Amino acid sequence: MKIMKTAWKNLWRNRGRTILSATAIAVSSFIVMFVIGFEEGFIGDMTNNLTANVTGDIRIMRREYVENDRVSPLQFYIENTEELIAAAESNPLVEFATARTEFGVSLYRDGKQIPSRAVGVDMNRSKLVNGRNSLVEAGTLPAPGKNEILIATGFARETGIKPGDRVTLLTKTASSGTNGRTFTVSGVLSVADASYRNRAIFLDIERAGDFLRMGRDALQIQVFLKNGPTINMEDAAKDVSRTLTAAAGADFEKDYDLRPWYAVSSTFSFFKIASVMYFFIGAIFYFLAGTVIINTTMMSVLERRKEIGTLAALGMEKIRILALFLAESLWIAVIGTLSGGAAGLAGLAALGTVGVDFQKMGGGSIDGLSASEIIYPSISAGSAALVVVLGIVVTLIACVMPARMATRVEPAEALRVQ
Repeated sequence: MKIMKTAWKNLWRNRGRTILSATAIAVSSFIVMFVIGFEEGFIGDMTNNLTANVTGDIRIMRREYVENDRVSPLQFYIENTEELIAAAESNPLVEFATARTEFGVSLYRDGKQIPSRAVGVDMNRSKLVNGRNSLVEAGTLPAPGKNEILIATGFARETGIKPGDRVTLLTKTASSGTNGRTFTVSGVLSVADASYRNRAIFLDIERAGDFLRMGRDALQIQVFLKNGPTINMEDAAKDVSRTLTAAAGADFEKDYDLRPWYAVSSTFSFFKIASVMYFFIGAIFYFLAGTVIINTTMMSVLERRKEIGTLAALGMEKIRILALFLAESLWIAVIGTLSGGAAGLAGLAALGTVGVDFQKMGGGSIDGLSASEIIYPSISAGSAALVVVLGIVVTLIACVMPARMATRVEPAEALRVQ
């Protein structure tokens, strides 16, 4: 404690040097906090959109479809979809399950065919339509039993289609044929997920099944868990699989692909790996900032050689001299890291309220990533604490070498210096 007090006093013997060093660390801390905040906000947004719109907490599909998904083999739909949904919902871990079918269509209008994607969902249960990031901007949801569809906001702007208009959709069917049908546009749907804002059409799951010649079946079942964010997904998936195997028979595991949401998207896996890399990049930022403290510590050692020699002549141990200079570096690291981190948190809090429009910044570069056009940066308490600790530790490590210089000062030689 006495060394810390002495180190604090020594810092202000050269106030300008101390402020310069602390500022370098503060700027690095600010940048690292921002980078991690954007990365976590982006991953959190992807997680929400991927589970709500695409997979659920657990996705169930026919194994043959998954193995051949590049050619959209519609014939490999889930037979007895409703029975499997009921069986899944009987599991105590499951909140609810819902059917989903995504397929390619061509929209025929004014003599032109426009390739697009159609998504059949339960209009009452699907989070894609009823989620917190979705809004029917104009019109209404499709009425049950009617040939009505929703159209994405970007698609509506591109084509000029509005509620009440009639459009013809063409598609291949599960029986390897083709089908065309005229639908009425009941409304325009705004979805935060950029993947569903352009050339996307939404229709009731029963209409989709009838259109594709699947009857009441679907390509996919989304399973949502009661405590999805807090439970072990692998264990939950195995538990749901056992329930469905008991209900559907021993061939269920052989015929069906059941996996947690994060095992579906390779893009998400990449970003999780990238999150570890960001911390390494943060360490590099701190080390570069630490070079400023290295230089100032070396200058301090050279300027105080006589003082160091005197302390050594009076019996001060080398380890205590080392500790004194490390304590000075620690004070600078703490001041810089905490002040820069606090500024970073304040900036993230502000941007977390208004968001950042990545679509305007990067055009269509985030399409297909299950990311929203507007990202709200955020950082967990654990990550923020790790950023602060990382800054202090890396800075201290960088300052060990110049601090050791002080222990090599010979008292007799130092005292001869005028």
